[in-house]
Amino acid sequence: MVIGRFGGKSCLQAIISCIDAKADCDLVVYIQTMISDYIPESCASRFVEEPTRQTRVLERFDVAVLGGGPAGVCAATAAARMGRKVVLVERYGFLGGMATAASVNIWHTLLGMDKTTRVIGGLAEEIISALHSQGAAYNCAADGQSGSWVIDPHVTKLVLDELVLGTGVKLLLHTWAADVLRDDDRLTTVLVENKSGRFAVEADQFIDCTGDADLIRRTGIPTQLGDATDRCQPPTYCFRVSGADPDALSLREVQAELFSKPMAYNGQNYSCFLWGTKMPQDPGDQMLAGVRVVGINASDASDLTRAEIEGRLQLRWMLKEMRRMQGWKDVRLIEIPTQIGIRESHRILAEHQVTRQEILSGHRFADTVIQGTYPIDIHCPDGPGIVFERLDGTRSVIHGNTEKDDDRWDDQPLGSPLRSTLCWNAPYRSQIPQG
Repeated sequence: MVIGRFGGKSCLQAIISCIDAKADCDLVVYIQTMISDYIPESCASRFVEEPTRQTRVLERFDVAVLGGGPAGVCAATAAARMGRKVVLVERYGFLGGMATAASVNIWHTLLGMDKTTRVIGGLAEEIISALHSQGAAYNCAADGQSGSWVIDPHVTKLVLDELVLGTGVKLLLHTWAADVLRDDDRLTTVLVENKSGRFAVEADQFIDCTGDADLIRRTGIPTQLGDATDRCQPPTYCFRVSGADPDALSLREVQAELFSKPMAYNGQNYSCFLWGTKMPQDPGDQMLAGVRVVGINASDASDLTRAEIEGRLQLRWMLKEMRRMQGWKDVRLIEIPTQIGIRESHRILAEHQVTRQEILSGHRFADTVIQGTYPIDIHCPDGPGIVFERLDGTRSVIHGNTEKDDDRWDDQPLGSPLRSTLCWNAPYRSQIPQG
């Protein structure tokens, strides 16, 4: 723990003292100083030579999947069910990625925009059905089908274990991709690190489900970071609370109140789009997506460290303010997730880069492999605000104070008939890196 400038107290103790004493101005100065204290800097002019070494090879696989989130679980399971020999490598001690590690516990509808036609099935439907049968998932719509699904992140860990192990997938948990070996334009080996040291994973095919294109980047293949200016949508903490009264202010009202004053720890406006869900097995518990840290590249270790630390500072401030609001006086923090939820960092430059217009128009590809209905959802990279563009032609811009501007992205008058696009599509080519 770094020793700070507050009479020998540690940084964390000083922060808590400042917040509890409402010493906001001193706290802002201290946080700015502290950020340079707790993140180590790399030496631009110093390097060490790593000795060459032999690395033990694990058994050979047909398919190696890096990253055990929903995409990785489904990729590994599907390949194993097709008779392939598969290994799944995951950095945490459980599967599920953002759905479990970050408690992003909402999965969107499996139906098309007509709320009747099923456009998503397969393993996604199988996982939801398994959770629903255990009382660990519910649908937000009155018909029990057409709305979003809310899942219990912890039961999800158990369901994903059962799914993957039941297909014969080999698992490497607490394991991280460290480097790769290539033979010209073909990836042949991934070097992984864990408690036992370094190992080589050889396979005929590798699938990058790391979320940050970690595997692709280590091959040296170019990627795109965030938008055209390298700005990424900010990450969010999805934490769990209980104790709110039935007549508590709505989350929109809470957001507006939080936005009305600067945050004590950095003097900036509250930047979050606040939303939440009732937990499946106890409606008195809520998941709140209530913390958003701007200016973060989640594929950079220093930025990710700052996101976690600053996110918890923002969470502490938020809870303190909420307890002054109607119905939130007795709210209790039950759980902070394993990590902050990442929205965006690196993406592959694919053989076909799907465009905004192709998504919104529902363009159908000959090699379509992905379908969905969730709108284009862009969180402002450097402050509050969010933009939704929906398949029905409508667009909403929601500001930090919760005021909303509605119009049409298709240039039709606001009251015009809605578009009848069933779903958007993405082709297989959009999953294959150039080169």
